[in-house]
Amino acid sequence: MRVLVIGDGAREHALCWKLIESPLVDELYCAPGSDGVAVVAECVPISVSALQTFLSYCDENDIEFVVVDALPAIESGLVDMLNRNGYPAFGPDMGGIKLEISNVFAREFCRRQNIPTPQFACFADVDEALRYLDKVGAPVVVRSDRAVDGPDAAACHTKEEAEAAIRARLSGSDGGQIIVEELLSGEEIGYSVITDGNIALPLTSTTPRWDGAETPSRRGCLSPAPAVTPEIEREIVARIFSPAIEGMKAERRMCKGLLSARIMLTAEGPKVLDYKVRLSDPEFQTIVLRMDGDLMPALISSYDEMLVRFDPFRWRDESAAAVIVTTDGTLDSERVAAAVDAAEIADGDIVVFQSYQDRDLGVTAGGKDLEDMRKRLTAAAETVERVLRAQ
Repeated sequence: MRVLVIGDGAREHALCWKLIESPLVDELYCAPGSDGVAVVAECVPISVSALQTFLSYCDENDIEFVVVDALPAIESGLVDMLNRNGYPAFGPDMGGIKLEISNVFAREFCRRQNIPTPQFACFADVDEALRYLDKVGAPVVVRSDRAVDGPDAAACHTKEEAEAAIRARLSGSDGGQIIVEELLSGEEIGYSVITDGNIALPLTSTTPRWDGAETPSRRGCLSPAPAVTPEIEREIVARIFSPAIEGMKAERRMCKGLLSARIMLTAEGPKVLDYKVRLSDPEFQTIVLRMDGDLMPALISSYDEMLVRFDPFRWRDESAAAVIVTTDGTLDSERVAAAVDAAEIADGDIVVFQSYQDRDLGVTAGGKDLEDMRKRLTAAAETVERVLRAQ
């Protein structure tokens, strides 16, 4: 099978790294990809917004399956276009992406589907929002409607902070909306599933907070989340994912592909902070490191709406963690390659996933001993940074 992945993040590097293992994948391409992706797949210099060019490329190169992860491509309707023209594509269409890019839609959707979420109200007028704030008081979260790679949200612990956040987000004249919602307490985790629009095929949990190698200049991720027991996992799937998939189908916005959520584990149970319908950095990097087996059949089954026949994923009996080393995107590619090689050679279990222009370097590792993994990740991240800084 000739497979094309569309995207340029470290998550697409991780995806290609996993897909190339599949006996179903004969040739793997990625557009535009990255220097890291080029090690495992052929990079194709096509902009993620060049829809017609992608269609022509698929025609000319006999592409048999496409994985669309880049937001500009999804929002422009590439998944819809590919499917209309006979090219199976894994990813959300223009109806499904609404669950990610509009916080207002997602909150109101959760209310309609009885999915647990923070208490909230939506506003397009400053005075109305301030009157609501007078009623509920602080602390609150003030959130913009638009959500792309992390929602524009402010946790406000005083009324003055909340008023400033409301005014800042409603000061424009574009007719936008904001959300004022309760500030939840608990442990934040992430969870992901693959869906065919009918059912959820569970993946696993992640957490952004752990005693790891992250620093103020680095962000990290651990999978699985220690706080997520099998019972909590079943509750998350039953109360947060299954109703979302069924509700989107009922509202004629069928959601297919990967569906993930940031979730707060509160005293009342898990509650949704937001959904995402694409891969996530660095969460997906830790997920593929733990996945034992072939990912490609699940992607095909998602498109074919046949996940009901798919067996649950198998997972390695160890944790996986990632630390992101961020750059300004102007580094010499040879210097980056040397930094990656230095980290991976020093520790054979380290894998570094690279984004386009090497803006993010996802240093990942697996292991059963979290303290040992923390030390190894710290050493690997420091090695990468040392080589990058070398004169």
